[in-house]
Amino acid sequence: MAPLEIIGAGFGRTGTMSLRDALNYLGYRTHHMENVLLDPEQVPEIFENAYKYPDQPVDWERAYHGYNAAVDWPTAAFFDKLYAVYPDAKVILTIRDPEAWFASVSKTIHEWPGVDETWPQQILRARKMARVIVRDGELGGVNLQERKEELIQKFLNHIEHIKKIVKPENLLIMELGEGWEKLCDFLGVPIPPIPFPHSNKGDDFPKLLASIRNQCTEKSDTN
Repeated sequence: MAPLEIIGAGFGRTGTMSLRDALNYLGYRTHHMENVLLDPEQVPEIFENAYKYPDQPVDWERAYHGYNAAVDWPTAAFFDKLYAVYPDAKVILTIRDPEAWFASVSKTIHEWPGVDETWPQQILRARKMARVIVRDGELGGVNLQERKEELIQKFLNHIEHIKKIVKPENLLIMELGEGWEKLCDFLGVPIPPIPFPHSNKGDDFPKLLASIRNQCTEKSDTN
């Protein structure tokens, strides 16, 4: 497998799905939390165990099998380790207004509405991983509103940390809403003749989960 050429350092809900779609259009094979939910070749437990047992070795090539770029959680939670493994990777740090980020997290990925044990196993395994890494790990558990200032500070600290450890020539900071020109200049590729993707808005999250469930069900029915 080719090494990761692009590592997304931005937290979830900073435009990571739009970035994933844009990179895919440019020819990359981009890993995102949605891929863990949909791709039967994905093993959520690799990420879960890497988070629970940080001193244990991780088969990152297996974790990202079939992909040469990665954005969103769980990737962002392992950025330092991945950057050590792939030091020549280009790094894209997606950011947005901290208050807007917190509001988006609060009404979307912190809870998965309607997901229960009747859903496909791949989704349930990925949800378990996401709870360990994102909800209980990166976001620190329940009662988000009581820890708003703490989480916003963590968000800001993460941005500063990435700026400090990544070589400037390898780092692109993209703010939510920015598009092709900045991305394509960084990657050295032509600007596509289509609008930049704007995917997975907060209000679309329940629809996204329903769509993922349907796609997983269709795949299992054809196997």
